[in-house]
Amino acid sequence: MDATVNAGAAPYSEPSGVSATAAGALGLVLGASNLIGAGMLLIAFRSDPDEFDNSLTIFATLGALLLAFALIYGAILLFRRDETGRYTFTVASGLMIAIALAALACSLTHHEFSYGIHWFDEGTRAADALQSTFGLVGTLTALVHTDWLAGLTAMVVPLVTFRTAASSYTARWVAAPPRRRAVPHPDEPVY
Repeated sequence: MDATVNAGAAPYSEPSGVSATAAGALGLVLGASNLIGAGMLLIAFRSDPDEFDNSLTIFATLGALLLAFALIYGAILLFRRDETGRYTFTVASGLMIAIALAALACSLTHHEFSYGIHWFDEGTRAADALQSTFGLVGTLTALVHTDWLAGLTAMVVPLVTFRTAASSYTARWVAAPPRRRAVPHPDEPVY
């Protein structure tokens, strides 16, 4: 092979994994927030079951646990450069964005539910916005309370997670083969 053929070619450089690492870290945070939200709901339901709508409690708890599993497993796959992890993040965070958009739309249109939903007591706007960060349970709280600030807050972390996981930087990092560290031959002098 002629050495002049590749003389002008740039050496291979591995794509930066900053975006993928950020997506994985945000996915872990989102997974943990879903676990915390499910735990808070189960503790509150156990202490006073008459305060909560049973079917919504079951849906929210199972959904939060499923999202937590998907996001944590997706983070593991993403850190291993598996494309499935990227897709898992985009689907899970996209679902959370859709529910937060529904909460925001209900609050902006002043939608009142035709039947009473027993859920967490409505607190101050700041308390609802803080509670909306606890994964699916928080997003559903924003939906039931029809609070626009809580709906908007519930959308922030899933939106950033979706954006970093779906970015072309993350896609290139996942698709690129990891660069192997060169191991010097034992007889080769080290300078």
